[in-house]
Amino acid sequence: MQNLTSRTYYIDPQAGNDAHAGVSPEQPLQNYVQLALAGGDTVLFKRGSVIRDALHTRNGSAAGAVTYGAYGEGAKPVFLGSLPADGAANWVEEQPSVWRFTGTFPSEVCNLVFNHGEACGNLRWRLADLKQQGEWYYSLLGRTAAAEKPEAGAGGVLYLWSARNPGLAYASIECALWGERRQAGGQSWITLDNLAFRNGGVHGYQDCRVEHITIRNCEFHCIGGAVWSLERKIRFGNAVELWDGARDVRVEGCVFTKIYDSGVTHQGGDQSDTPDRLWFCGNLFVDCGMAAYECRGPAAREVYFDYNTCINAGGEFTMQGEPPPRQSELYPEPMGHHIFIWRIDPGTQVATGKIYIRHNIFCEAPDGMAIYSVIDPADERQFVIEDNCYWQPAGPWLMRMNGRVYAPAEFGRYQADTGHDVRSVLAEPHFVNRVAGDYRLQSGSPGTDAGLTALP
Repeated sequence: MQNLTSRTYYIDPQAGNDAHAGVSPEQPLQNYVQLALAGGDTVLFKRGSVIRDALHTRNGSAAGAVTYGAYGEGAKPVFLGSLPADGAANWVEEQPSVWRFTGTFPSEVCNLVFNHGEACGNLRWRLADLKQQGEWYYSLLGRTAAAEKPEAGAGGVLYLWSARNPGLAYASIECALWGERRQAGGQSWITLDNLAFRNGGVHGYQDCRVEHITIRNCEFHCIGGAVWSLERKIRFGNAVELWDGARDVRVEGCVFTKIYDSGVTHQGGDQSDTPDRLWFCGNLFVDCGMAAYECRGPAAREVYFDYNTCINAGGEFTMQGEPPPRQSELYPEPMGHHIFIWRIDPGTQVATGKIYIRHNIFCEAPDGMAIYSVIDPADERQFVIEDNCYWQPAGPWLMRMNGRVYAPAEFGRYQADTGHDVRSVLAEPHFVNRVAGDYRLQSGSPGTDAGLTALP
């Protein structure tokens, strides 16, 4: 049933005024959290605005989703999970080339982002290990996860190795924080459209047992890096994480760059509901540390990973300047795959339904593989993997399926053994200008029916 009284609110976080009604672009509100929203309502943020906070959502209803989007011209509204550490006066040289930030943080530091996202710092687990430019240490690493309290990591000291004062060495320094653990949430009937989420210490969008969620034309950049286990030196963070079940979720036309773990993933614990009717379509994934798509148990029903472009699985952000493999729950198995399939109990996917991986471009996984599966081969046969384009010039391996690993030269044997990808190709896709981040395919290049998305 349609909500005939739905309203649209306009938010300008920098120049708005809460004395306004906020129902026109000419008289926007400054804040939105106080709004009493109902299904069908829309909240639009001014393009070019920056919000140093999570997006606080309200659930909609069958009468309509609550939509959070953008108005005006310019860049997408940006939700930052970071605080700045700029200014030469804010840094003191404690030891030769080891600088201490004089400010404090309201939660644990998870990552450093330099020069407006051009590069990220490399975490070191001890102060004594700081030896090279960009290496950093925080005195309360791992406290938040251990205590399960956001405040446990607050008030620590940040150190950074730099040949000169960091406030002069970098145009900007952003400290991604644990914060509220996610930059956006919401359990039902919510649409996120044309928004950007950057510098999140843990997750981008994350919630439990969600339904009727649409994430469309959004950007996720420099997400994750929070310490999950100090003892095992494991960090984590996904861009879109659907936990303990999800139904009727669409993630489409989004851009994911520099994600510590996975771009999109459904996963859960022992009491998880079955993920059902999920669409991950037409997205661009670049430098996802664990995988573009992490298909993690429990078994799911009717999931579509179609028409996506996946570039350079792994990436420098997740490697932290160290040799592979990176630390993980599966160490020393390789990380940095385009598709990672695991933790599905034997026989459960057979009993549940199909998962579709079709019409995608998988281009380079230097330390991992295009598809890496550690589940029972019988359950793998519930996957429909077809019409994809693969290119793996550097790494020695292409696939792990059917209980074995296949090199690129064994693509034909992989097809024959598994029955997957019989219409797929192993060939280099030629992008218009990969250096400039334009990942549209040139006319006539391999896989021209595969997913195409351009960086904004």
